[in-house]
Amino acid sequence: MGEGDKRMTTGRGRYACVLVAAALLTDCSSTNDPVGPGDPPPAGILTLQSVGQTIRAYEAGEMIVPAGTAIDLGGLFDGNAMDLLDGLAVTTESTFGGDRVLAINLADGTVVPIGFEVGNVNPSKPHAVESRSSAFVGGRGTNSLYEIPLAAPGTAPIVFASDVGEFVEKVVVTNGRVFAVDSNIDDAGGSFEPLGNSRIAVYGLDGTLVRVVDALGLQASDAVLSAGQIVVLNAGSLSPTFEPEGNGSLAVVDPATLAVAGPFALGGNGVSLEDGADGLVYVTATSDFSEIRLLRFDASSNAFINGPTDPIDTRDAAGAGVACWVATALSDGRLVCATFSFAQAGQLYLMAADGGFLSASTGGFGTTDLEIVTSQP
Repeated sequence: MGEGDKRMTTGRGRYACVLVAAALLTDCSSTNDPVGPGDPPPAGILTLQSVGQTIRAYEAGEMIVPAGTAIDLGGLFDGNAMDLLDGLAVTTESTFGGDRVLAINLADGTVVPIGFEVGNVNPSKPHAVESRSSAFVGGRGTNSLYEIPLAAPGTAPIVFASDVGEFVEKVVVTNGRVFAVDSNIDDAGGSFEPLGNSRIAVYGLDGTLVRVVDALGLQASDAVLSAGQIVVLNAGSLSPTFEPEGNGSLAVVDPATLAVAGPFALGGNGVSLEDGADGLVYVTATSDFSEIRLLRFDASSNAFINGPTDPIDTRDAAGAGVACWVATALSDGRLVCATFSFAQAGQLYLMAADGGFLSASTGGFGTTDLEIVTSQP
């Protein structure tokens, strides 16, 4: 994994199993047809089921099909995001789950819990950094940044910086700096209301504070690197009755100059954010958490390709609309879309770039994150 790049390469040959996770691929046979000259290489998809508390693999060729068995993350698991590094999947459990980072060996399914020396850390979404063989998380409860060494999974987290912000939701490492994305909400008072705009605290790799970048939008919930830029998802605020107030947005930060572009309104509240293997950003937005729109954003031009008024028209086999809770794209632009359900297993769709149906498979319970794994000829 590169710094912030969520895709990794594994396998050789056009007919090779596409995932490094041997435990997930107990059966490497496939119903997909072999690719021909000029066709994209097969791709693997790792899915995180937050409700089902599992990681599951799928293979995307001409169709999308399950690959092997799921990895059980345990009954305390309550995380909603993962990242990949050197054959590991890294995710976190919040205060309710035990304030831990989980390092999952994708080759044998072993889950190694990594605890913190203090309580009430409430670790954020993880960010894996290949050059440091580590992962960074924010301590939403302690207002600190932590680095977790992963060369020897189980090594205790290191406090990288303290007094960082009010509620750090994501850490991004790039350009020789550490960017802590702070939602800036009132968790100490228990209201979780915005205290002001989201912001980014920028640190050198030695832990020295460089600058705080402000005025990003309300309630940042995630961030990815795309086209060399940091794209921040501002989820927006909720009413006292927990109804979306429609003020979600994207903000784009240049990690070299720290200049801010945006915010770019989503026409609703933000749900999920993914960097596609096609170099574009995929964000889902909603006005009621029932109808969810899939938007496509180009960070190289700071413009929506499919924006709030013309979202991607995602469809199932019968032509009915599909509400993608989280979605991303393969290198050839085809979409991978996961629906979300507490009550039953959702669906995992393979779609054309315009949202047209190609294939579907039963997904897990409550899929909240997708990671792309590709093979090279």
